[in-house]
Amino acid sequence: MKNNVIYLLLLGLMQGVKVLPRPLSLLLARGLAFAGYWLASGERQKIHANLALAYNGRLTENQRHDIGKRAFRNIAQNLVDALLMNRLLRKYPETIMTLEGQEHVSAAMAKKKGVIFLTAHTGCFEMLSMRFSMLGFPMIVLGAKIYDPRLNDIIVANRKSNNIAYVERGQGLKDIYRVLMNGGGFGVLCDLDTRVESRFIDFFGIPAKTPSGPFRLGVKRGIPLVPVFTVRTREGSQRVSIFPELTLTGNNEDEKITNVMKQYNDILEALINNDPSQWIWMHERWKSKP
Repeated sequence: MKNNVIYLLLLGLMQGVKVLPRPLSLLLARGLAFAGYWLASGERQKIHANLALAYNGRLTENQRHDIGKRAFRNIAQNLVDALLMNRLLRKYPETIMTLEGQEHVSAAMAKKKGVIFLTAHTGCFEMLSMRFSMLGFPMIVLGAKIYDPRLNDIIVANRKSNNIAYVERGQGLKDIYRVLMNGGGFGVLCDLDTRVESRFIDFFGIPAKTPSGPFRLGVKRGIPLVPVFTVRTREGSQRVSIFPELTLTGNNEDEKITNVMKQYNDILEALINNDPSQWIWMHERWKSKP
């Protein structure tokens, strides 16, 4: 039942954004988000539990509600922009998605080994690959198949429509290597508890199962690891922060992998602390135990 409702809502939103001006589509998304927050009691409870855990009880119930409602609203509006990204980025690339720290991409690309872009579920992350491909180098992104095949097909089709190569987790490693060896970028989300190769790295002071494959690839092959995150601004645009290449420190390969993973989690944690509503608190980030 839940999956059918989500699927029908997404179909309705997709049809709406085709005919409605963006401001009206965003208004519709905000209305659906407000209703969704109060109707989805299970997701709301996860948000409150995760916020209480991450902030060690320092947030009041009202503060948790405020963050949760704004997180739902951001996710809904980011979904609208993800559906519109072909139009938005082709017409208004510099205004709809501004880049801060672009020099770090240039420095990493100058090494001619490709770049692994490490991102997370903040802002309209779906727009990042297209925005970066517009800088003049090929992009390939990695994603996990989601629980509902109908929703998965919609997401994959939207990603592939931008001339961006897409592979599912556990597949297409040769394609990833080829793009990197040709000086391209590999974009990957590294902020969820999944079944892939992982290590437990502190996130908000709590050990969190963190995907380690991209970090191992970067360390082993000398490919620059560049954190890049986007957030939604109050004006409704996206602000992308590109950080310097992660520093390899440690006495051996294993230590270097762990250390770059710590750097990534620390940068992401600081970004979330700046505005907790930018992240998806309904995800059970700490469900796995060391």
